[in-house]
Amino acid sequence: MKLLFEIDGQTIEAEFNFANGRAQLVHEGQTYEAQVSEPEPGLFVVILNGRVYRGGLDRLPTGETEVTVNGRRTQVAVRDRKRLRTGSGTGGRSGGPAKLTAPMPGKIVRLLCAPGDEVTSGQGILVVEAMKMQNEVQSPKAGKVAEVCVREGQTVNAGEVLAIVE
Repeated sequence: MKLLFEIDGQTIEAEFNFANGRAQLVHEGQTYEAQVSEPEPGLFVVILNGRVYRGGLDRLPTGETEVTVNGRRTQVAVRDRKRLRTGSGTGGRSGGPAKLTAPMPGKIVRLLCAPGDEVTSGQGILVVEAMKMQNEVQSPKAGKVAEVCVREGQTVNAGEVLAIVE
């Protein structure tokens, strides 16, 4: 899938695939492959070109993510180019209801909000687990949760509507 990565304010576009503990990133004709494991929740080990990198993810109250790799902290945002183009998932810029969609196939492991809850922009609505990695789906705008379309334990497909924020 084509993704936009914003790393310390710099944006790059790359093709990214992940399966069976192997990540592949293609950027400007270069292919990078790495072996990825999560020995404990929130701790990731990446082997790239024979080098081992230890890392962790921290969700900030602003909705941004900080990645720590071998002790170095970096702000990172990842966006699906297709979702940006269609206005789904990161919608809400038009002032209408924002439909939050599944970024990839996975399982709903936690609901963080219920219908009627007031939320802020960047606040977590639910958590989807895919390939042993948990992804928090966040509200793209401040508003009220109009509908939660899934339940904990449910399997979802990429692009499936998970919740609506008005």
